[in-house]
Amino acid sequence: MKKKKNLYIILGARPQFIKYAPISAEIAKIKNINEIIIHTGQHYDKNMSDVFFQQLNIREPDFNLKINNLSRGEMIGEMIKKIDYHFNQVKPDIVLLFGDTNSTLAGAVASSSYNCKTIHIEAGLRSFNKLMPEEHNRIVTDHLSSILCITSNEPKKNLINEGFNSDNIYMTGDIMLDNFQNLKSKILSRNTFLEMKLKENSYVLATIHRQENTHDKKRLESIFKILNKISHKDFPVVIPLHPATKNKLSKINIDISNIIACDPCDYINFLSLVNGSNYVITDSGGLQKEAYYLKKKSIVLRYETEWVELIETKESILVNPEQIGDIYEAINFVKNSKTSNKKIYGDGNASKIISKIIESI
Repeated sequence: MKKKKNLYIILGARPQFIKYAPISAEIAKIKNINEIIIHTGQHYDKNMSDVFFQQLNIREPDFNLKINNLSRGEMIGEMIKKIDYHFNQVKPDIVLLFGDTNSTLAGAVASSSYNCKTIHIEAGLRSFNKLMPEEHNRIVTDHLSSILCITSNEPKKNLINEGFNSDNIYMTGDIMLDNFQNLKSKILSRNTFLEMKLKENSYVLATIHRQENTHDKKRLESIFKILNKISHKDFPVVIPLHPATKNKLSKINIDISNIIACDPCDYINFLSLVNGSNYVITDSGGLQKEAYYLKKKSIVLRYETEWVELIETKESILVNPEQIGDIYEAINFVKNSKTSNKKIYGDGNASKIISKIIESI
């Protein structure tokens, strides 16, 4: 009988739970795999973590490291140490990593000490801003990985330019598209906006959570002053507040009384809110794509984005968060334009492609 291979799944943040969900069902079909899920605990709020396991039908993690609320360096160091402990108990044959979080980097560093195959999903993304922690995470993870799964041609160009062997690069498309398609009917039928007494197509859905925006007091104030100014009774700004953003806002004196703030939503309710909105304002990477799949334009409050294709096709508008005039110009554009139906990120079969890669190892 063929020996089972130990496949470790490293998860830690909301987007990773979402990306893992469609692959989970495909991995379950592989006979010679011993799947071990490690949840680092990076997102520890119930609305940012537990609810996703329940709603996306992902089984409970085998281990929860409960590492959070630390500085970035301390967090990554603790994660590496504890992941390595589990790797040492049951040696990994394959390690599956998602995206660009601290958990992703820790998993890559820990796996580099073992004779195993490390698969990085969403490889090759680059913002070319070395001040972003996510940029460090994704670059180092790529260089420590043996199999690089890419969403489109742009990341492939980045990896080839950095000297990667094309034999290690696999075009899979976007795993988030798989999950969206699997749950599309539930998302479109939910109508969460009605439960919140909002009118369809008559509100803005916003999310702000990136450190570059939340850790800069002046920039955070500027962003929320604009959100508060454009929000009004007949066309409000609705923002599910990330716990870290909520904490930062509590420390500054700023009027956000016009904004409808709520707790973070589960996946289906959140995308239902996106679907009911007129457009999206965000600094999130994943939400840019989710909005695109729901045919909603997004204004991205950052200096750059790794999802270059969405900017080039004007599905997302990149705006310097400190340039107030540019934000208003972007708002006028997105309110009066329609999205395209181009298949930028594949056909929604990334999970099947990745599963075949795993099975072939």
